[in-house]
Formats: sequence, C-alpha cells, structure tokens
Amino acid sequence: MNDGTAIVIFSLMLKITLGASFGAGSVLVFFAHMTLTSVVLGAIFGCLACLVIGLCAEENYASDSMVQVVVTLCCGYLAFFLAESEFATSGVLTTTTSGLIVAYTAWPCFASRETMKTVWETIEFIGNTLIFLLAGAMFANCVLSNKQHLSVLDFGWLLVTYVLVMVVRAVIFVILWIPLNAVGHEISFKEGVIMVWSGLRGAVGLALAIMVDLEPGISEQRGGRLLFHVGGVAALTVLINGTT
Repeated sequence: MNDGTAIVIFSLMLKITLGASFGAGSVLVFFAHMTLTSVVLGAIFGCLACLVIGLCAEENYASDSMVQVVVTLCCGYLAFFLAESEFATSGVLTTTTSGLIVAYTAWPCFASRETMKTVWETIEFIGNTLIFLLAGAMFANCVLSNKQHLSVLDFGWLLVTYVLVMVVRAVIFVILWIPLNAVGHEISFKEGVIMVWSGLRGAVGLALAIMVDLEPGISEQRGGRLLFHVGGVAALTVLINGTT
C-alpha cells in the first residue's frame, strides 16, 4: 500500500510538472478518484476472481490448479491494465486490493497451494530481474549519452542523496520506535540497525524514473539526470547495503 500511495503522489507531481494546475478541491478529487475508485475496482476484480476460483474448487478435475493459476494472473494484470487505461486510476492500488481479497478469500479454495505459491514467486523473481536489468541498461545509456550534461557535481550530489536517504530512514525508524515496540515484538538495537541498513531502493523507484525519462513532455536532459540519480541510489544501496 505504501508503494501505491507513493505512485499516486508521483502521478500528481508529474501532472503538475507537465503544466497541469490543481486547486485544493481538484487535489482532493484527484486523490479520491485515485484511491476510492481503485479500491472499488480492485474489490470487483477480486470478487470475480474468487467466484471463478471457487467454481473450480467444487470439481476434482486435473486442470483445476492450472485454471486457478491463470485466473489469478488474469485478475492481477487485467486489474492493473483496465484501471490505468480505461478508468485513469491507480493500477497498483487496484491490483493490491484485488490481491488482498483473493488472498483472504480464495486461499482455502486453491487446489494446490504449493503450485500457486511457486508460480507467483517465479513471476516476482522474473519481474524484479527484468526491472533491474532494464534500469541498469538505461542507467548506463543515460550516463554515456548524457555525459556532456553530467559533471563531477552530479556524482557528488548522488553520494549526498544516498547518505540523506539512509539518514531519513534512520530518523523515521527512531520516530516509530516506540509505536513499533508497543504493537508487536520488542525490537532490539541490533535489529533496528539491520532494519535501517537493509532499506534497499529498488523496483518502484526505478520504474517511476524510467517513466519520467520516457515522458515526451520532459526534456531529455532533465529525464536523464533524474534517472541517473535514482538509478545511482538504487545501485549504491544494492552494492553497499546489499553486500554488507
């Protein structure tokens, strides 16, 4: 849900950057449409998927497991595609809502839970791999094609941004330390350090940076510089935090 909220805010900021003007009322309408509409659509898709999955669970056909896997795939991708292209709302929140409903309602009806888990873990791995591969290729192309626009100062700001990201994460964790200990298992100091240090920047930020870089209304120089900084921070967290 936090990624979905971040993408909604990103969409608003991108529209403003491209020249759109929003008053207070327009912002509220925008957020209502991007959140409430997404939840309603996700609930509809999730309920439809659960209905079909439940029908497959009533019979003992050999293909039931395969059909149920296909239904979950269709639910996820159709929810995102239709929300983004037809309803102009948040595909991430729509897919998340439908996924929550399917996970809560349909899990007992799956013919083979192991198959379902394996398929979706494979899809997650492939998706993350493709995003990082694409982002890495575009990041290298960005550095090489825009090297005339990048200076030593940009690399310095990249390091500053990386440090600030880690500091902000640490500050937020300290602020939430007492609430986290109050609602769950007590967190030790060592566990807190690991939670702060393990905050890798990855797929969502890279995907949004790629969207900006490919946006026709944003100059190549600005889009390339943004991709450079986002991709650079992601690379530093993977290389430094991920290996330690």
